Amino acid sequence: MIKKIDILGIQLDDYTVREAIRQVEAFSEENVPKVIERISMQMIMETEQDPVVREVLSSLDLAVIGEKEILEVAGAKTMQRMKETEENDFFFEFFKRIERNRKRLFLLGETEEKNEKFKQWILEEYPKLLIEGEYALENCVGDLEAVINELNAATPDIVVSILPTPRQEYFFAEHRDKINAKVWYGLGEFEGKKKRSVKKTLRNLLHRGRLKNSMEKYEKRMNP
Repeated sequence: MIKKIDILGIQLDDYTVREAIRQVEAFSEENVPKVIERISMQMIMETEQDPVVREVLSSLDLAVIGEKEILEVAGAKTMQRMKETEENDFFFEFFKRIERNRKRLFLLGETEEKNEKFKQWILEEYPKLLIEGEYALENCVGDLEAVINELNAATPDIVVSILPTPRQEYFFAEHRDKINAKVWYGLGEFEGKKKRSVKKTLRNLLHRGRLKNSMEKYEKRMNP
């Protein structure tokens, strides 16, 4: 059963974690690369001004709602979905399965510092993860072909991106046809925690107000 919510004219998946994981398992039976991204309010608001971000979010094979405020604004805040989203259950279930199945990862980030911080944290949670390679874009002095070459040389099953939006979406849109991995998992600037910090909570309240305002304006334009 296909479950969608409409946010500013973009159809985003609204699966439970169990349903979303079933979608991921089905990906392994296909021979074409699949695209998963964790959706934040910032990503959604970028789509109002940035056609590249809008195109990427509109064409995802699996959109994972990453902030409960999105569900609130969309009127889809069931108790189960709110809890799963707040606790980032899909993220932890996804990594549990790829650790168990011995899938190879390639980490793509903005800086070496952020890559190292994410690696240390994720390996504490999942010590048997196979991180076969990584790249920090701050080290790329020319065009990005060097990044693609290093990525593909590592022959990963999954590319995990912790690039910030919109850089993440621009990188993927430009190079998607050159990436040989089976899955692209775009996390954006994910903190890697089950519970958000006070700072992140306050920032999300501000973003929720902005998103709600954008949704109201969009509805008025669509239904004058």
